[in-house]
Amino acid sequence: MKQTVAIIGAGETGAGWAARFRVMGWNVRLFDPDDMARGLVGAVLQQARRGLPGLSDVALPEMGDMAFCQTISEAVDGAVWIQECLPERLELKRKVFQKIQEHCGRAAVIASSSGTFTLAELQGCATRPEQIIATHALAPIYLLPLVELAVNDANPPEVKARANEVLQGIGMAPVDQQGGERVSVALQNALQTEADRLIAEGMASPTDITDTLRYGLGLRWAASGLDASQDAVLVAMLRALKAQDAGAGAVLNRFDAAQAEPVLDIKQPLPTVTRTVPLDWTDYNGHMNEARYLQAFGDATDRFMEIIGCDADYIASGGSYFTVETHIRHLDEVHAGARIRVETQCLLGKGKKMQLFHRMFEGDRLLATGEHMMIHVSLDTRRASVPADHIVARLGEIATAHRVLPMPDGAGQAIRGGG
Repeated sequence: MKQTVAIIGAGETGAGWAARFRVMGWNVRLFDPDDMARGLVGAVLQQARRGLPGLSDVALPEMGDMAFCQTISEAVDGAVWIQECLPERLELKRKVFQKIQEHCGRAAVIASSSGTFTLAELQGCATRPEQIIATHALAPIYLLPLVELAVNDANPPEVKARANEVLQGIGMAPVDQQGGERVSVALQNALQTEADRLIAEGMASPTDITDTLRYGLGLRWAASGLDASQDAVLVAMLRALKAQDAGAGAVLNRFDAAQAEPVLDIKQPLPTVTRTVPLDWTDYNGHMNEARYLQAFGDATDRFMEIIGCDADYIASGGSYFTVETHIRHLDEVHAGARIRVETQCLLGKGKKMQLFHRMFEGDRLLATGEHMMIHVSLDTRRASVPADHIVARLGEIATAHRVLPMPDGAGQAIRGGG
C-alpha cells in the first residue's frame, strides 16, 4: 500500500518535495491557497518525471496519486509524513503547526523545510514538539540528494530513525545538523560574503567568481573524499557536462572543435573517428564496454553524414538518416587510454539507402567492425524519403569511389558460432 505525504505550501520548495515523493511512489496531498500553485507543481513534476528516473538503473515504484486539498485538515488526514514548506515567517509556521497537530495522527512526522529558524524555535508553541523536525533540502529537490536533518532532545529516537528511513527511501542523503544551523546555508553565505568582497575590491568580476566555481572548485568539491576513484568521477562529470555543452564541458567541446580535421581522400575508406578511450567506457572485465563500440560506430556514422552534407542544418530542415539494421563484430580487446580510429567504407549509397562498413583500429590492430544500413527519412512524416540533390550527388560520388575497393572481411555476414 502506498504511503501518503502532505505538502503544506506549494511554492518552489513544496513543488520539489511533492515531485520527489510522487515519482518515488508516494500519494501526495497538497495545500496552498495560491491559485498559481497548481501550475508550478505541474511544471516541476514534469521536470522530475523526465529527470529523476534517469538517475536509477532499476525501475522506480509506480508513481503515486496527487491531489490538491481545500483545507489543511483534509491534506494531513492519514498522512504519515507532513512536509511544511511555508514562507520563512516564524509565527506563520508555528500557527500552521498547531493547526496540523489538531488533525494529523500522533505517529506522523512533521518536517519543516526552514533554512532560517532553529528547530527549537520551530517547535515553540507546538502541542507535540516531539513530532516536529527540520529537513532542509536544496533545489532542485527532485534531483539533489542532500537533505539537512535536524532533531533535538525533544524528539524521541524513533522519530529520527523514521525520518532517516523515509528520506533514504525516496533516494535522499540525510546529513545531521547537530548544531542547529543549516550547514549549506552557512557555507553559501560565507562564500557569497567573500565573493562580494573580492568584487568590491576589484580582485574579481562576477563572471570570474562563477567560472572559478564551475571550471574548478565546484567539480573538485563534488569529487572530494575519494581516493583513487577521484579521477574516474571527475572524468564522468566532465563528460556529462560535455554532452550538455555546459560549464567545463563547453570548454572541452571548444577544444575538440578546434582540432584539425584529417584530409579526406574519397578513394580510400574515410577517417571518421579518432579518439582516446575514456575511463568511463570500460566495464567489469577491464575493457571497453560493448555499448561503447556502438557509440564509436554511431559517431563514425554521424561524421560520415556530415561529410555527405547531412549536417545539423540539413537535419533542422527536415531530413535525416535512420539506422534500420546493425551488425557489430568484437574482434579484440581495447582498454582505457587506447588511441582508436575508425575508417568508414560506403558499400551502398543509392536512392533512400545508405550502407556503411566501419573498421575500428588501434594502430594496425583491428578491434571491431560495424555494418550499418540506413534509410533517409522525412522528419515531418517520419517515413522514407529521397535525400536532397546535393546529398545524392556527394553520397553517389563516394559510393562510386568505394565500389572499386575490396569488399571488407565480414561484410554481409550473420552471427557465426565460436569454436
